[in-house]
Amino acid sequence: MSILDPNKLRHELLLEEAINAQLDKLVGYATRTALLLDGNTKMKTSQLRNLLNVALDPASVEVVINFIRYQIAREGNAWNPKNFGHAVIDDIRGPVQQLVSTSISKARELEGQHLSSQVIDFDAQSYAIYVRLIQLYLGYLQRVFYAYDKAKSEQKKEAVVQMQAIVDTVFPKTGEGNNG
Repeated sequence: MSILDPNKLRHELLLEEAINAQLDKLVGYATRTALLLDGNTKMKTSQLRNLLNVALDPASVEVVINFIRYQIAREGNAWNPKNFGHAVIDDIRGPVQQLVSTSISKARELEGQHLSSQVIDFDAQSYAIYVRLIQLYLGYLQRVFYAYDKAKSEQKKEAVVQMQAIVDTVFPKTGEGNNG
């Protein structure tokens, strides 16, 4: 029988809350990148689900990026139009990775709100945070594309408008959410 360590539980809860504070941005990045798939009839929901499965096991950043590069290199595939595959890699290496330090800062801020004599080393968890953020990003990417892909042909234009509205809401007037 294991004994629960209250400090470890507090640490995990603070990290979870800090990561959850980044969800809107992750949805924004995923939606922005999914917009590149507008008109791409070759991309299938299962391809993005396969990518998410790769991200979930064994939970390695380089394995995920390697899988995307493999998909890009396949002839006649759905990952090349509008540089979709490269945009996913750029998101993983750019804004998603930057959210790691944002999450750690948020966790420290939350820790400061609770009186505690023990200081938590959140930096030691940075890779695990990065992997978790990638998993969430790819999950949102798959969901956004699924909603777009399942819209009837006459509703696709409206789906794109709604997707762009999400990006504009998450990144108002900053330009951060704009591709290109």
